[in-house]
Amino acid sequence: MMETATYNAALRELDESRARYVQPSQLTDEARSLLARAQQARRTVLGSSVHCCDLIDRQRNEVALPHQEWEIAEALREYSRLMKAEPDRPRGGMVAAVIDVRRKSLAASLQGIQRRVVALEAYADEVRRADDRFQELKQIEQLTEGSADVLELLARTARHDHAVAEIDGMNAQAAAVAATFTAALESAKEAAAIALPPAIEGA
Repeated sequence: MMETATYNAALRELDESRARYVQPSQLTDEARSLLARAQQARRTVLGSSVHCCDLIDRQRNEVALPHQEWEIAEALREYSRLMKAEPDRPRGGMVAAVIDVRRKSLAASLQGIQRRVVALEAYADEVRRADDRFQELKQIEQLTEGSADVLELLARTARHDHAVAEIDGMNAQAAAVAATFTAALESAKEAAAIALPPAIEGA
């Protein structure tokens, strides 16, 4: 008797836990796609720097977004259940007419869920844009903090120009010395040619 009660309690707990989760196998293809979009929007917001730095309403996001995602998942699970409950082979025109009306109602329900997902995606897009601007601002601040070093480096340009002028002067001096040596070498070659005896033909 005790084992039966324990087993029944375990079954109830399993049923309750199933109600708290939505499995991909429970959803139609379009429902899975919508849920994936909602989950991506939630991840975008909660993973943003503006959220983590409390620049947007972090506390509200952490409560509202999982709630929004869960309600969307529940609605998609119910939509999928009703879609899958339709007979594979309708018998007769009356059944087909009922299915047509039913599908229009389900389509309207799915459109409502889709509008909710689109609203979440729009919010995620705004958060992404805010995040981009925030990152740009941080980079500009980082570059501004290093502006003193840039100015110092720029100030060295004058010293570089002075050094170039000094080196140019040294270069001119070295060129003058080289020219003097070249002239002296030519003179020495001419003097040597005069001092040496002429070459004897046939020697």
